Amino acid sequence: MATFSTLFKLRAEYRWMLFAAFSFNFGFYMLIPFLAGFLKEDLLLSATLIGVVLGVRSFCQQGLFIVGGLLADIFGNKRLIVLGCILRATGFWLFLFSESMVLLFTAAILTGFAGALFTPAAQSYFAAQKDISRAQMFSLVGVARNGGELLGPVCGVLLLSVSFDVLCLTAGAPFAIFAVVFGFLLSNGKKSSPSPKEQREDKVSSTSNICEMIAGVLTNTPFIKFSVLMTGYFMLINQISFAIPIHIVNQNGAQQDVAWVLTLCALVSICLQLPVTQYCEKRNTPQYWIRVGLALMGGSFLVLVPDWSNSSQLLHYLSLSALAIIFTFGTMMSFPFIMSQISEFAHDRSVATHYGFFYIFGGIGLIFGSSAIGVAFDLSELNDNLAWYSLAIIGVLTAFLFGIVMPSPEKIQANQTNASPKRQG
Repeated sequence: MATFSTLFKLRAEYRWMLFAAFSFNFGFYMLIPFLAGFLKEDLLLSATLIGVVLGVRSFCQQGLFIVGGLLADIFGNKRLIVLGCILRATGFWLFLFSESMVLLFTAAILTGFAGALFTPAAQSYFAAQKDISRAQMFSLVGVARNGGELLGPVCGVLLLSVSFDVLCLTAGAPFAIFAVVFGFLLSNGKKSSPSPKEQREDKVSSTSNICEMIAGVLTNTPFIKFSVLMTGYFMLINQISFAIPIHIVNQNGAQQDVAWVLTLCALVSICLQLPVTQYCEKRNTPQYWIRVGLALMGGSFLVLVPDWSNSSQLLHYLSLSALAIIFTFGTMMSFPFIMSQISEFAHDRSVATHYGFFYIFGGIGLIFGSSAIGVAFDLSELNDNLAWYSLAIIGVLTAFLFGIVMPSPEKIQANQTNASPKRQG
């Protein structure tokens, strides 16, 4: 199988990192989808307070990615990955004491901040490998994460039937285990045991280094354009778990319909992500496949324009299945190349900072996308399909603007060539 043959081309540390990517999503989706229900049903917290808790967790992750990226470039990816694992495990285990508001919010903050620490560092670490192409590397990352996202909720349901305490302990365990494993396994890429003179020089230069890294990102015009345009990608990527559940509720559907769409998306991605990436690499440029993927992601929602509510159950599931498959093919075509392009734009300098900055735009896209499509649903009396037309326009317009605004592969290569002497100096 292509996935396994490519996997074994990687060095052991990257195979462990992929296993960690699976385990992290496995642990995350084992707990977080059931946290709100536990806080509401068992602790009798108000919906407003639950929303604040979950919002704090999301903000501490999405809003602080740039901090994690800067710290990773200063102290090394390894240290931030290990620290993030420790904080995520601690945060999950603190949910055991959710009766205390202080500890509940501490758990939410630690859980979110942990993601802000290890995500840019992990992406930078993946981008640094030389065994396979970066696009194929991020394809494997997508496969691993989808596997964890698929199996985590299943295990979470089983453990929740035992107790919420067992669920929290189990969800935090992978992070604690990998904190130890990575402490021994990963290379840091930073000098070890610096001399006292070097330590003093590091302290003096740390502020200027941070300013230089931020300035390097903000003056990287192609990267800024790319990040702004990719808010369209993030506006679309969240709609399977936002717009589709709302649509199914509006159609008087069942929750298993949502589960079917999510499961099908994950299964298609797990089975076909790497072969699709390998095919795309041979046929055209990353820029081309990003455009095609965005258009497919947005256009997939047009499958729901016909009114299937009065159709047979078979047609209902066929429409949802077609949406899931087309949408997933769009993400499989675009995601690996989007992730690999970030390190290309960074010219291998301050890569984690670039990923952290990129994810800020991702957070903006997620929030704006959910808000805009929520408004479209609320205005459905104007047109029942306003949400689907809006998503199609977002996908096609983002793809169109990407083709106009972004530089050609030849210009990117020329920029990288011109940047290389600066790296040496």
